[in-house]
Amino acid sequence: MGEAASTYPCSEAIAPLRTFGDLLVDQVQPVTYNALIHAIDAFAPPGLHYYIQTRSLAGFQTETIETLIEQGLPLPSPFSTINIHHFHGAASRVGVSETAFALRQDHLTIEMIAAWKPQSPDDQRHLQWAQHISQALEPYAFNGGYITLLDQEEQERVPLAFGSNYKRLLDLKRRYDPDDVFDSTIGHIAP
Repeated sequence: MGEAASTYPCSEAIAPLRTFGDLLVDQVQPVTYNALIHAIDAFAPPGLHYYIQTRSLAGFQTETIETLIEQGLPLPSPFSTINIHHFHGAASRVGVSETAFALRQDHLTIEMIAAWKPQSPDDQRHLQWAQHISQALEPYAFNGGYITLLDQEEQERVPLAFGSNYKRLLDLKRRYDPDDVFDSTIGHIAP
């Protein structure tokens, strides 16, 4: 353990873990913001095609686990993945009206990420893989979804993602951007 590892603010809290048995590796240390942001770059290399679907679940149930296994395997390419993020803690204690994002309770965000090389002979196979998992999870999922991961074809989920905040956000959009200067093809709030 180097000098830097023993002097950062959390070192006292994790000190007992460092003395529990023989350490194989000790990588708990401060990380710069830039290093943190780029730590996952290898998982999304440039040059591939990507297609993402998302669902939010209250938690795992037998049916959702079976769906992920049965619909998710085999992966359509070695680059495709299913990511599961646990949304909890301080983020779930924020009031619904305090931010735009409305789902403020503990949940799992599931990302079905189809990724493939541009020369793949069958783009549709990759898209359908993610779409089928998303459709199969729909009966168990919260309405809406994580807004930046919604596809252009899922505009009906946008108001559901913002929940009771949608009307307020739409009013702000109309007031401050009546010419629709700030627009994107994903998560677009139609004026």
